Amino acid sequence: MAKKPRHAAFINDPLWYKDAVIYQVHVKSFFDSNNDGIGDFPGLIAKLDYIAELGVNTVWLLPFYPSPRRDDGYDIADYRGVHADYGTMADAKKFIAEAHDRGLRVITELVINHTSDQHPWFQKARAAKRGSKARDFYVWSDSDQKYDGTRIIFLDTEKSNWTWDPVAGQYFWHRFYAHQPDLNFDNPHVMDAVLQVMRYWLDMGIDGLRLDAIPYLIERDGTNNENLPETHKLLKRIRAEIDANYPDRMLLAEANQWPEDTQLYFGDTKGNDGDECHMAFHFPLMPRMYMAVAQEDRFPITDILRQTPEIPANCQWAIFLRNHDELTLEMVTDRERDYLWNYYAADRRARINLGIRRRLAPLVQRDRRRVELLNSMLLSMPGTPTLYYGDEIGMGDNIYLGDRDGVRTPMQWSIDRNGGFSRADPASLVLPPIMDPLYGYQSVNVETQNNDPHSLLNWNRRMLTVRKQQKAFGRGTLKMLSPTNRRILAYTREYTGPDGKTEIILCVANVSSAAQAAELELSPFAGMVPVEMLGGSAFPPVGQLPYLLTLPPYGFYWFLLAAENQMPSWHVEPVKSMPDFPTLVLKKRLEELLDEPLRSTMEKTSLTLYLPKRRWFAGKDKAIDQVSIIYAVRFGDAQHPVLLSEIEVTAGDHQGRYQLPFGLLAEDDISSALPQQLALARVRRGRQVGLITDAFTLETFIRAVIQGMQARTVLPCSEGELRFEHTTAMDSLGLHNESEVRYLSAEQSNSSVVVGGSLVLKMIRRVSAGTHPELEMGAYLTAAGFGYISPLLGSVVRIDKQGQSNLLMIAQGYLSNQGDAWEWTQNNLERAVRDELSYGRSEQEQHYNALLELSDFAALLGQRLGEMHQILAAPTDNPDFAAEPTGVKDSQQLGSSVVAQLERALQLLEQHAVSLEPVDQALVTELLSKRKQVMAYIQALAKRSVGGLRLRVHGDLHLGQVLVVKGDAYLIDFEGEPARSLTERRAKYSPFKDVSGVLRSFDYAAAMAVRNARSVDTSAEAATARERVAQTYLTQARQAFLDGYRRATTDLAHGWKDAKGESATLELFTLEKTAYEVVYEAEHRPSWLAVPLQGLRGLLTLSDGEL
Repeated sequence: MAKKPRHAAFINDPLWYKDAVIYQVHVKSFFDSNNDGIGDFPGLIAKLDYIAELGVNTVWLLPFYPSPRRDDGYDIADYRGVHADYGTMADAKKFIAEAHDRGLRVITELVINHTSDQHPWFQKARAAKRGSKARDFYVWSDSDQKYDGTRIIFLDTEKSNWTWDPVAGQYFWHRFYAHQPDLNFDNPHVMDAVLQVMRYWLDMGIDGLRLDAIPYLIERDGTNNENLPETHKLLKRIRAEIDANYPDRMLLAEANQWPEDTQLYFGDTKGNDGDECHMAFHFPLMPRMYMAVAQEDRFPITDILRQTPEIPANCQWAIFLRNHDELTLEMVTDRERDYLWNYYAADRRARINLGIRRRLAPLVQRDRRRVELLNSMLLSMPGTPTLYYGDEIGMGDNIYLGDRDGVRTPMQWSIDRNGGFSRADPASLVLPPIMDPLYGYQSVNVETQNNDPHSLLNWNRRMLTVRKQQKAFGRGTLKMLSPTNRRILAYTREYTGPDGKTEIILCVANVSSAAQAAELELSPFAGMVPVEMLGGSAFPPVGQLPYLLTLPPYGFYWFLLAAENQMPSWHVEPVKSMPDFPTLVLKKRLEELLDEPLRSTMEKTSLTLYLPKRRWFAGKDKAIDQVSIIYAVRFGDAQHPVLLSEIEVTAGDHQGRYQLPFGLLAEDDISSALPQQLALARVRRGRQVGLITDAFTLETFIRAVIQGMQARTVLPCSEGELRFEHTTAMDSLGLHNESEVRYLSAEQSNSSVVVGGSLVLKMIRRVSAGTHPELEMGAYLTAAGFGYISPLLGSVVRIDKQGQSNLLMIAQGYLSNQGDAWEWTQNNLERAVRDELSYGRSEQEQHYNALLELSDFAALLGQRLGEMHQILAAPTDNPDFAAEPTGVKDSQQLGSSVVAQLERALQLLEQHAVSLEPVDQALVTELLSKRKQVMAYIQALAKRSVGGLRLRVHGDLHLGQVLVVKGDAYLIDFEGEPARSLTERRAKYSPFKDVSGVLRSFDYAAAMAVRNARSVDTSAEAATARERVAQTYLTQARQAFLDGYRRATTDLAHGWKDAKGESATLELFTLEKTAYEVVYEAEHRPSWLAVPLQGLRGLLTLSDGEL
């Protein structure tokens, strides 16, 4: 039982840990009061004012119990004492009281997984009889093969989880070091002893207990001995004791597990009241913050937060950047671990077990910007932040010390002897202080920073002062935003208190080393004013349009979204009005749009003006001659009417059919900018005014489409019938009428939206009769089990009166991604150029740099493409997908097609030659002089392609058609080249058509890296660095991609008739793609002609022997 209630400040709120900021400190390393070289409790008491003034409100003490200290105190020899080096029990009691007097709570360790082999319990157990209560305090076996499915945690030092004890004559079990035998919780007396220890310290006034290594408390045959159900029974018993007798205390779980496994340690996962631990560390989040900064991409953070399940309302995550152990990399993939090791621990001495033994400042090379950025994320993300002593001043480490001692060196207080930690002889210190010129106590210490208003210490104090003013940081919900710029991490924290007052905080961070701009979709907060929390400056109010912010390298903002009365005085509110559209008058129903005179107004005025502004309309460059609404069928409910419709457009020689559903949006229902931006007419019904807009911009329409797919709705219309379909995979998504709708783009060649974070709905804008390759390929590859595409989930198809299908919408699985490979590649190439300019090659080669990352990805892309081609080449009864050998006639047709394409390319090059650089003009002249030779060479290549397989391929593959998902390559957009007919897009081609598309995309990426940076830095050094990076990338990526592809297609049954058939076919399709690019650039972007022109340079080196 608790002996007495404590100060009222500590019992008013049982959820105090949600608002806590924890400061982790090692007694031995903080301050030495008696100058024996070892920190102690009196020294800690002397520095409590410093801790309190920092702005934290909780102190976490590492183990201070009697111990041989072979594991820095985690090898406990007596649970109820204080190590003599650290003081006495009276000192510990005084420390707790003094901390409470300053409003600081105290957390300490309850290490119940194991003890030291010097603990009296173990000494008694090893000497006791087998099967006795004393012996069974620990886990014993006659064999070291038991539990052989259990991993070894400390691979650096331990070869087995069993160690032979000659006294006992048996092996004892230990999940950690061999001198730390594990307690046997199958013995009820062990649990009784643990509860007694817990009561002892809680009665003394300890506020919280960190439960060390709790996933490993129980052992069972045939399991991995982690996270076993029996473990949770033990924790529920411990929690019941807390709830019954210590209602204001807290249990903090150290469970280095994936979020879904750690979630179990809170207990009740569905209700509001967890019945195990109040808090648990979020281990997977920590390394991903470092990965996001290294990759300059928010994805690692957003991805793990999406994977983090809900926890009970009375529970809380604990988060941290660094602590007393290594920066653990257990909860990352093998590829991610290698990346982080190579980036942050190129010096292998910094690695230990599965982690990195470095402090925060050395991890980021003393970059104050990155230190501040990481701390800003730590202090604003969901959970209770934990700061490690010394990190508030940017202390360094000593990787030459053994184990993890390098990050546990004495606190640096001043420039005095031993950094002000102790007056003892330096040789007698518990650990040597840091003395190097960058991080030594002469440079980094509390005294100096205390007097410097711009120091890291004072910056941390200001941040903590701001943070504690808003409960939303500790208790608020999290909502991730999705700006198109992937270098920007943005999220809101929202909390409504018991008084009904709501706090909304917007956090925006730039994880890139370059300045960035971000457009944030904040329309739900329209009218609110972002007030920057560190300086108090009011920014312009949020409106319906995307909110533009610019951030410096590694910059961040915390905004409090405040009421309109805090608007800056200099802001002028723009005049608001409805768009200047013709007003259509309805009497009752939306279908009246199809009747005269409204139909003529829509076709001859509204649509004629509207279509040329739409990106998906293919006749933008021609005057529209006629627009006809072919059909319109009612869809949706009475409150949100929609007409599903298709329109026929004639513009010069362009004739096409487009899908444009009409939606009615009442003026009072306008809540976002997109429906207004894509409106095409104003409408009035009585006194009610609204807009006719593209229904795809209306969330109610999107949800209705999903419901239609789920119900397999069939709608008859004048042009046949509309069939809504879904696959069984959609059923498992649990989509409903409240599922979140997030628009990816409504202004591309098609329009896409994400529903419920699990499905992408794509509206096909240009409608064509016939089987659509996107639907056909998606269905075939999904059925074949190819996992590196967006799987097919559903569709909306119009079956016309001739029985032909017309794809209108397609639903596919949403891939949580890092962007498309084109943008991802550009980002990494920019990073590679900056690295090249910053470090020079010699130093950069020590890191796992951006170029190696690009090379690895290219190899994966080649592998995935090869795997897809293997599936598409497999025997099948489906004639549309049966692979065929290339015949002589096929090769002749291919040769003629490429010759015609190249002829057109050469004509355009001749026309544009005068606008090219002199060196490119010379290249064009030489190509034109060899025109006949080149054409003959192409025909020769075509002949050599005979015998190669022809199969269904992607058809329009480039880096923009690949998504980067957790570093892997996923292929998307199988609709083929939009300019070609459906028949051409569904035709069979050599798989090298796809291969050549990727290779040419590499060329463009390299050229973009060189061209984009020219306006920024025009120095010769910068130009040389960019050229070197681009060339290195091109060489490495091409080789890695081809190697990966060839490894994956060793079983592809080409039957080449020519020994050089493969290389000839690849060259042929590469030339075709290059010629296509020349034509495109000449017609749309002449200033880029030099890029594909370089792809034709190889034709100049042809010898007669090659023909």
